[in-house]
Amino acid sequence: MIKIGINGFGRIGRAFTRINLRHKLFQIVALNDIDEDIHNHAYLLKYDTTYGKLHDDKVEVDGDAIKVNGQHMKLYQEREIKNVPWSSLGVDIVIEASGVLQNVLQAGEVIGGSVRKVVVTHAPNEGVDFSYMYGVNSEAYDKDRHHVVSSSICDANALAPFYTLIEKEFGIEMGEVTTLHPWLSYQNLLDGTLKSVSSPGHLWRDYALGRSSVGSLIPKETTLCNAMHKVLPESSEKLHAASFRTPTSIVSSIDGVFLLEKETGKEEIVRALEAYSKTYPGVLKLDGRSLISIDYLGNENAAVVDMRWLHLNKGRMLKFVLWYDNEWGYTSRVYEIAKRLL
Repeated sequence: MIKIGINGFGRIGRAFTRINLRHKLFQIVALNDIDEDIHNHAYLLKYDTTYGKLHDDKVEVDGDAIKVNGQHMKLYQEREIKNVPWSSLGVDIVIEASGVLQNVLQAGEVIGGSVRKVVVTHAPNEGVDFSYMYGVNSEAYDKDRHHVVSSSICDANALAPFYTLIEKEFGIEMGEVTTLHPWLSYQNLLDGTLKSVSSPGHLWRDYALGRSSVGSLIPKETTLCNAMHKVLPESSEKLHAASFRTPTSIVSSIDGVFLLEKETGKEEIVRALEAYSKTYPGVLKLDGRSLISIDYLGNENAAVVDMRWLHLNKGRMLKFVLWYDNEWGYTSRVYEIAKRLL
């Protein structure tokens, strides 16, 4: 069984651990987090406001390890990923989920001994060998050359498969998309200055992001296009994106329009989507039910295409709405990558 180490035991690190309890493909043997309170980590793994309590899995602390169903995950408290002795526990793949750029830049130094790959859970501009998306560019992955691999961001993982399919089958002349993304922990509960926004490595310029996250839609810039460019370079000349932070805690949406290069029919687009969903299971799912955002909580797909809003205007203007669980769905993509790297 492939052994996993997780650097940064926050939302993504804990979601990865919970997903593995469901699928049981890996043995998670090492955790690294600068918070040294191991009992707090165990508590947060067991009790989660968004995804509920672990009812059937026994979580306890055993010395310097969190023990889940009798299996030990040794906890380290190193600030730098390179200082964790991953190979001492036989780790094959390290999941870099701290979000700290310095750890990304050091990821190449981690390769060696038992460690063969590092998966970076965002889309940095440097420090990675390849940005991997199953069903988009996974055929270009070279396991002999690509050792530090980015899993990009949740928004790009949701849009890129849909974009890839439409571009390949019908051509995209241009596109406009808006992401509706739940609040994140760095935002303020009450209005404050930008200095009060706790986001390591980011320098925000728009005062709006210092406003209360729970009472309003907050327009903001998005890194979606930059992340898309790393996977689909040609998209940067065709795609524009904006974003809103929403006063909700989970599940994102993309509301978009593509101008197609050639006139087609909606039936052709639906057939293409159905074929893609079968070729790449777990990536795009089609759903025509009258659902709302919370109904997609815990969905493992990269995105769900809401067929109620799929509309083709005069054969070329394609309107679409995608739903995605920005934590669980995204971390499921990270999990998907990890099982395909070696």
